[in-house]
Amino acid sequence: MKKPVRARGQKKNAEKPRRNAGGNGAASKPRRLASLAESDREELFSILVASSPDALMAVDERGFVRYMNPAAERLLDKSSADLIGRPFSFPVDSLRSQEVTISGGAADFKVAEILTEEAAWGKEKFYVVSLRDVTRNVRMREQLRALSDVDPLTGLLNRRGFFEAAQRQVSLARRAKRNMTFLFVDLDGLKRINDTHGHLEGDQCLIEVANILRKTFRQPDILSRYGGDEFAVLAIEAMEGSSKKILDRLDKNLSAHNAHKRPDRRLSFSLGLAHFDPASPASVEQLIERADERMYENKNVKKRERERAAR
Repeated sequence: MKKPVRARGQKKNAEKPRRNAGGNGAASKPRRLASLAESDREELFSILVASSPDALMAVDERGFVRYMNPAAERLLDKSSADLIGRPFSFPVDSLRSQEVTISGGAADFKVAEILTEEAAWGKEKFYVVSLRDVTRNVRMREQLRALSDVDPLTGLLNRRGFFEAAQRQVSLARRAKRNMTFLFVDLDGLKRINDTHGHLEGDQCLIEVANILRKTFRQPDILSRYGGDEFAVLAIEAMEGSSKKILDRLDKNLSAHNAHKRPDRRLSFSLGLAHFDPASPASVEQLIERADERMYENKNVKKRERERAAR
């Protein structure tokens, strides 16, 4: 069978019909969607709201829930029947976004960001409330914040973490009229340890100091590696008269630690104490200054004793 002969100048495949833009091709989809929007906007609106990944709610001027989409039911773990007609549990503020805890405790919580816009339905004013689950972002933020407040070598709080925690406790102690004891601990001879045995041994000594402090103080007390060879402790609800008990317990734990060490690897501390009295409250900066001064006084006394012993 002979192949059909193309006329001169006729392009190959020119006999195939071109696809009609108004047929079943992809080009027809925008036209169909435009047609749907024009003919049935209510249906399109329902599809958009029901399919929204964000929780959407309508709250009237009195603060009662009037509508919630399926995403809101999933986020709040409540059905429409549970919430519609009842007060909205969270603040409504059209001027700014807010983060609110939806549910759970410290270890298992859910956080949402709330955005609010004012709207009108006829003569009635209401609020369109959008809630977006930001739990994952909040967890990551808290983890990064926690890492920035912790000394990586010892696992204790660093200077920044200690200062923030101590300020909170001082504020609480003022209101509750609670006593506290502030302790500065300086590891004696860290430079000598580093020079003689190396920095790895010096780091190990700092870790051992942290462990001794953990054994000495209670869970609520705030422990930190304040910087270099210095450690700071805030003993919560410790009366001024209890300072001797704290020092005795610290000395006992230090002696138990040194009993298993060679003489050239034993640890010693220089200490400085300051007391927080709610009747005459001091700031964190003042407590640190007082304890630091007394710690250096203790260090100088020990230095003079060593010099007399060497004569």
